[in-house]
Amino acid sequence: MFRPFADWLSTTALSKTLQDAAWVVPTSQSIHIIAVSVVFGSALMINLRLLGVGRSGRSVSQLSNTLIPWMWRGLAVLLFTGLIQTITEPVRQFVTPMFWAKMTMIVVVTAMTAWYAKAVRGGAPEWDSASSRPAPAKAFAIMSTLLWLAIIVCGRFIGYTWSFYA
Repeated sequence: MFRPFADWLSTTALSKTLQDAAWVVPTSQSIHIIAVSVVFGSALMINLRLLGVGRSGRSVSQLSNTLIPWMWRGLAVLLFTGLIQTITEPVRQFVTPMFWAKMTMIVVVTAMTAWYAKAVRGGAPEWDSASSRPAPAKAFAIMSTLLWLAIIVCGRFIGYTWSFYA
């Protein structure tokens, strides 16, 4: 379904220019991996705190207020570097179901994180206390962690599976 678009995109001047620069893809992928580390590391620290790991130190709201801006910045970098990779190698991205699964999960976990950030801002004392923390907190933490892990796996598998669909 997306193959004709991918074929067209690969012939555009921008795509050709990026394809001809040997440094673009490895540099973009390296920055992408660093940004994944920032986003996943931040999410994991928040999620572990929601699950009761590391109860001393910063509260859930303090930790979230510090790390969620890093997650948004990291997601912006991921969007930029992912866009560069997609423009440079559109067939590789658009033909594999792993790419579309990854994109779908990113939309879901981003919406979940936005909901979480708003909920914590609106009720920090409730989120900070383990005894009054909303019931969905643990479900959010588990689902968020699993989604980020699945996104990472799908991202890696794009490179290993795209040729089966090309």
